[in-house]
Amino acid sequence: MSLAGTALPSPTTEARQSKETDVSILVIESFASTPLGPKIVFANEKAMQDTGYEESSLVGSPLGLIYDRSDLRNLIEKLPIIAGRTGFCWMDRALIRNGGSRDTMHWTIRPTQKENGQTRHFTLTFKPIQDTPEPDSPAVAPASIPEEAQPTMEAPAPEPAPVAISAPDQDLEDALQETRSESLAMAAGGVAHDFKNALQTIKSNLEMAQSLSGTHSRLSTCLDDANHALDDAEMLARQMLAFTRGDHLSSTVFNIADQVRRVSSLCTAGSRVSCQLNVEPGLRLVEGDPNRIYQVFHNLVINACQSMPNGGVLHLTAGNADLQARNPYRVSPGSYTVVSVRDRGCGIPQDVLPRIFEKNFSTKTDGSGFGLASCRAIVEAHQGSIRAASKVGVGTEFLVFLPSCQQETESLQAAQVPENRIASANVDPETGHNPRNTPALVPTTCRVLIVEDQAPVLKATQGVLKHLGHECLSAIDGEEAVRTYRQHLDSAEPVDVVLLDMTLPGGLNGIEVYQELKKADPDVLVIATSGYFDDGPNEAISNAGFPALLAKPFSMQDLSNTITQVLS
Repeated sequence: MSLAGTALPSPTTEARQSKETDVSILVIESFASTPLGPKIVFANEKAMQDTGYEESSLVGSPLGLIYDRSDLRNLIEKLPIIAGRTGFCWMDRALIRNGGSRDTMHWTIRPTQKENGQTRHFTLTFKPIQDTPEPDSPAVAPASIPEEAQPTMEAPAPEPAPVAISAPDQDLEDALQETRSESLAMAAGGVAHDFKNALQTIKSNLEMAQSLSGTHSRLSTCLDDANHALDDAEMLARQMLAFTRGDHLSSTVFNIADQVRRVSSLCTAGSRVSCQLNVEPGLRLVEGDPNRIYQVFHNLVINACQSMPNGGVLHLTAGNADLQARNPYRVSPGSYTVVSVRDRGCGIPQDVLPRIFEKNFSTKTDGSGFGLASCRAIVEAHQGSIRAASKVGVGTEFLVFLPSCQQETESLQAAQVPENRIASANVDPETGHNPRNTPALVPTTCRVLIVEDQAPVLKATQGVLKHLGHECLSAIDGEEAVRTYRQHLDSAEPVDVVLLDMTLPGGLNGIEVYQELKKADPDVLVIATSGYFDDGPNEAISNAGFPALLAKPFSMQDLSNTITQVLS
């Protein structure tokens, strides 16, 4: 059996059936729809045996679940090149089995038969290196093939020679290994999308309950607290995705007073800790990623609260500081915006204090050793510094020094607009904000087709749309979505807007659904939704030309405003 000809198994002869058991076969999507690569859409019995996963766990999961994480980005980048070849490429890479064990396998990859000039899937095979037959021509080590030479490494007719995929840049891999824990990244990437879907269900139901509870009831107060906690969970989900992708920091000018005030109320809610907040007038702006800076304050405040299990007072202060070359904090001279988090807890022993920012070091029995290490990494990425002082039985103080930005407060308006959200039609001209629970109104009742495979998310979204006065149709996969849209296209009740989830199971993916809908109706209005849109869509989705994108979990206001925008 020539691996160059491997495709979906077709057991037409006894010999073919027997040989199929010798090689593991996977079929994956044609593009990376998740941070851990393309999803697996087919796996034969041998693949399930070799990976240790059942079909329900393997099919639908990203390739990064089982494929060598150190080479995953390299492979994804080469998919367009592989799609243009008629033969197959090969690589010797690790297989990650269920449970975490690894073995180096001989992998092959080739595009499936193209439809309309586009590759819809790739077929992969893998088997132990010692079981791989010797090629007719001398083998070439993967690292020895220059990047630019790969597309031309063709064998004589009639069948092209396999092309080795070059090894990833070692400096890049070393840097990634220094900043990310592979096991934690795998776990985060595996649950982040499901976590966002759960948050979407919670958010939609909370907002509907809040709109029905009245603004001054005790129930409304409880719902407000729940919404604050939900906002924090959303931030955690974004951090999980950023961690799996190794995202770079975004950069905007902002006032950290917003983060400080929010964390003061959120982290002490429902606890026996009270917070004394002091924000100095004229607090200088900083430039960087407000979400990552909030993560720092969140971690520090949580640690402070945990150090006072019987309750106490947390002092949270934000101010300005101009440091000279010689200063007691051993921080580079300059103008800083400084945040102090001070508790009256148990304190940290002096012999332990120098190690608290080390990776994998924790004073807690159940601690990961990741929290303070990530705080230091984030602050230093912003060209700042973090310092700690503590005394056992007295308490601990953390100081976060962030370089001040010279930009004036009045120019902050653009930084206050949330990313990846379409601006509201009901924005207050003075504040620049649209209050919670006052969604922009669509002039007429719309008929919305919701394409969503998760039943709880589908039900919650239907509830929100009906609450806004819209009619709903639904589909749980791409084929049903296309069929439903076409059925209503020439009727008296056509679909006005399609709310399309990008990660659909099997069959057509989100981009393919949009392409099919445009064939039926070139003017179709589609809002693409996904839990992976927080830091912008990937290249394939950007190039697809969707009228609008909406990141999960989206609010009632976000949804209403987006519908208004696409209809106008």
